[in-house]
Amino acid sequence: MYDMKALYQARSVEDAVALRLAHPEAQIIAGGSDVLVQMREGRRAGAELISIQGLDEIRGVSMDADGTLRIGSLTSFSHIARDPLIREHIPVLGEAVDQVGGPQIRNIGTIGGNTCNGVTSADSA
Repeated sequence: MYDMKALYQARSVEDAVALRLAHPEAQIIAGGSDVLVQMREGRRAGAELISIQGLDEIRGVSMDADGTLRIGSLTSFSHIARDPLIREHIPVLGEAVDQVGGPQIRNIGTIGGNTCNGVTSADSA
């Protein structure tokens, strides 16, 4: 189904950087919703992938001591929509991301991946 040369699983941000340096042609994926569809269609045949899906240090919503709200790049749209900090401080953002794609996309799609993907359907941009 997927013509993939290799799949590497990063264990930390530092590991992801090292994997990327060792495999400069590899595509970094989190949810993989766009890349995996492209692979299935044959547009990325023989691709190497680096999965950062397990890197919890870049997932979630937090607030710094100075009141800055941070959204990690691996945070899914569903997580953003229901996060208490988002609901309290930027409820319109939660409402907006709840309109991105369908439920499946909101559950797997990440704010970082959607922004970086560069396609016209990148709703979060």
